[in-house]
Amino acid sequence: MKKSRKDFDLIIFDLDGTLYPVNQEIDAVYPKIAIRFAAQATGKSEMEVQAEFLEKKNKLAGIINGRPTNTLTLIYFYDVDMMEYENAIDRELAVESILSRDDRLIRTLKSVSSHYPLFLFTGNNEKVTTRILGALGIADFFPENRRYTFTDIMRLPISTHEKLDYIKPSLNGFRSVLNLTNVHPGKALMVGDSEVTDILPARQIGIQTYHVSTHESLYRLPMWLGIEQPEAQKSEIYVD
Repeated sequence: MKKSRKDFDLIIFDLDGTLYPVNQEIDAVYPKIAIRFAAQATGKSEMEVQAEFLEKKNKLAGIINGRPTNTLTLIYFYDVDMMEYENAIDRELAVESILSRDDRLIRTLKSVSSHYPLFLFTGNNEKVTTRILGALGIADFFPENRRYTFTDIMRLPISTHEKLDYIKPSLNGFRSVLNLTNVHPGKALMVGDSEVTDILPARQIGIQTYHVSTHESLYRLPMWLGIEQPEAQKSEIYVD
């Protein structure tokens, strides 16, 4: 018997760790630059600020009840120019030499997008997001008007403290995506790898979730949605 297609008006994807696997080369750049900017903001050496930064990150983990990113730690505790910070990451991150076109991912997104509108919600900045999508060969699935990035949040006409409420895992970012797309929470699906920043906050406001536990589980999303995908391979997935 053919499996019926699941009823959603929107599928929201996380980027880092979801549309491509966690990559140590990419992840190592963010703390290095965050510590550099924290040192500049405090007038201390990078060696001095490194331990302080880790302490503040651990403190923030208790505040948000989850693991904070280096970027979130930076804006929570240090007065830095976030545009300069984004530009520094963009300059030093060799995206195109680390990531490459993913044909299985392209086929997966093509299958899903033929039945559902797609949207990208990421804590990464606009420039790096564009480069990652291009390197993977999936930029066409997420044009600029179908993305909500860290840069978009930084552009909001509110205080820096208020902007923190829009960065994952806070809920206002998820609400903003729903408002931008005019979709009811119960008709949206969040696809992400992080329980803390993707799955749990989405559930809190009534969005259904699909947990990407491995990259193979992402490729199996069309099958879970009830879409025909003859090339899908057998693998165990964890979904909610």
